[in-house]
Amino acid sequence: MNPLQVTKYDQIDMNPEGKFYTGTSGLVLPVANKLAFPPAYKDKSRLSYYASMFNSLEVNSSFYKIPMATTTRRWTTEVPDGFKFTFKLFRGITHNKALVFEEALVEKFMHVVDQVGDKKGALLVQFPASIHFDSFSQLEHLLTIIREYDPKKTWQLSIEFRHVSWYRTETYKLLERYYAAMVIHDMPKSIPPQVSSRLDFAYMRFHGPAGDYKGGYTDEVLQEYADRINAWLKEGKTVYVYFNNTIGDALKNLIKLNGSIVK
Repeated sequence: MNPLQVTKYDQIDMNPEGKFYTGTSGLVLPVANKLAFPPAYKDKSRLSYYASMFNSLEVNSSFYKIPMATTTRRWTTEVPDGFKFTFKLFRGITHNKALVFEEALVEKFMHVVDQVGDKKGALLVQFPASIHFDSFSQLEHLLTIIREYDPKKTWQLSIEFRHVSWYRTETYKLLERYYAAMVIHDMPKSIPPQVSSRLDFAYMRFHGPAGDYKGGYTDEVLQEYADRINAWLKEGKTVYVYFNNTIGDALKNLIKLNGSIVK
């Protein structure tokens, strides 16, 4: 498959230095409970402790249930300046047969996540393997609705496909039109091809070497990804990376990768 040569964003003014946001998929801590928190965080929330170590979180709970606006507003008070929240779009929107969804749910979701204000990161839209390319028109409809509620593109929209039928020129052109990145992930049955992109951001997710949310990555594999990320950062791209092998070595792998990123 030939990479799509994207030209629409050739004139984007890249940041002189790219920004790197990284964390886990869902809030993962290195200790079993609050009793083992460092003294400075004994009276703080789990999120506050997490945010003392990492600068971003991929919120998975929003996939299962749309949180309350008061909740997302409170979260912003528990993290430092510069922290970014990435939200996973509610499954009631993305996981229905033929990608049929209620527009009102999209509006509700966008209102809730917008409460994090300047701590907005990426918006992850993940489709299951049952959603194929024949739902293309519904994908376009969904992207249209999302951008209607985010006309200034304050969310860095990122799409994760789990079926290989999506990997074609029509899809790449559609994503380009809506300023959306294709998530780079490693689920064995649907690993995306390397496609050229002029977007000023990239999004990577790690699901474990076997794609079962278990295990860990070797130092050599992590260094290969670090080299790729460092190249993007040098270009001025913002890069989001999240480890979803939370049954395995997510924290260990995250810390190792972070140590290989050129600051």
